[in-house]
Amino acid sequence: MAHFDAEKPIVNIKNLNFSYDKGKPNLTGLNCVIPPNSKVILVGANGAGKSTLLRILTGVIFMNLEYDEFDINGSQRPNDQANGVAYLGGAWKRRRTGFDGICPYTMDIAARDMMAKWQEENKERRDELVKVLGINLDWRMHECSDGQRKKVRIMIKLLRPFRLCVIDEFASDLDIFSRKRLFEYLSDQCEIFGASVVYATHIFDHADAWATHIAFIGLDKVLSPLHALETYAPYQEVLSRTGKDRAMCPMYVLVHEELERQYRAAADLFTEDQQCATDVSVTDYIMATQRREAAGDAHEVARERDAAGYVAGRLARELAIASMGEERREEGLAKRHASEQAQAAVRAVVEDKTVSLADKVAKLRAMEASHALDPIGDSMHALAAAIKLAEATVVSPAEL
Repeated sequence: MAHFDAEKPIVNIKNLNFSYDKGKPNLTGLNCVIPPNSKVILVGANGAGKSTLLRILTGVIFMNLEYDEFDINGSQRPNDQANGVAYLGGAWKRRRTGFDGICPYTMDIAARDMMAKWQEENKERRDELVKVLGINLDWRMHECSDGQRKKVRIMIKLLRPFRLCVIDEFASDLDIFSRKRLFEYLSDQCEIFGASVVYATHIFDHADAWATHIAFIGLDKVLSPLHALETYAPYQEVLSRTGKDRAMCPMYVLVHEELERQYRAAADLFTEDQQCATDVSVTDYIMATQRREAAGDAHEVARERDAAGYVAGRLARELAIASMGEERREEGLAKRHASEQAQAAVRAVVEDKTVSLADKVAKLRAMEASHALDPIGDSMHALAAAIKLAEATVVSPAEL
């Protein structure tokens, strides 16, 4: 078993405040202490700030942070795949890099060739993850299902031993057997390396058997203390229910009741004893509240559009597009100028009253033969054809 300090927290954050937009707090007065060998379920309503917190823990968000203390495995500058941090998250979509748009996990490439150097350097862990997740290293990534691609991505993310693994609803594409095996593997890693896992999810199968702690992000953007499930009174009360009140999935019941309590406390539709003061149900009220929320990933999408964002190649791509746009504009202007010049030359020939019709036709035929009429559009070609028709009416002296 690897040596680790059982007393030193993996995460130690005090009084963290963060806002995407000035004056609109996304996390307020956040305190978070995660001890080694902890498996934490992070819970909150849509838009409460779960993903924002996880991106801060893994260094995806590092600007506009205010705090008294901030320590992630001994560092104030966490990064995915560095210093024992692994981030299983991020949007499962195409990322544009450089001049071309490519999603690496849909390329025509074998799973064994994805990050091949990392796989070779961590071959023993790779082979174990292949067995845990049920991966065929000969899979061609462009032929895989979403679940198979997700397995390969998880394998690559976990090739290196971690002290903090952050999962943002990342296991939802896995079938129930793969998900069970993955969480068993994560438990083993926590015990061996004194690692901790923070798992944000709305799916709670395996959670009761797997998790050791739970934390809630409230509608007020405040994180609750980290509750050890074995001593957390509300959870133990749910477990104790029997008969018709027995909870078949205690974690689901706990979370449902806590989130409903939060919405009731935040609403003015309920009396002090939490009875509804109108005919509106609490579920209807919750859905109406969520309809008023801003799009959850709007800030991430805006940051990707910004050349100052973190997406690799963004600035190069935007400069390339701007350059190509300028080239197309200049090319169009040049074509327009050439067309205008050719049309002017044709008009000069046609409208010259000092030249006979035969000479005009001869000049136009010479211009056509030299491709001087090529820049002209269809309308001017029609004019040239009309003059050619006039040529047929010209009688040469030899024919007299």
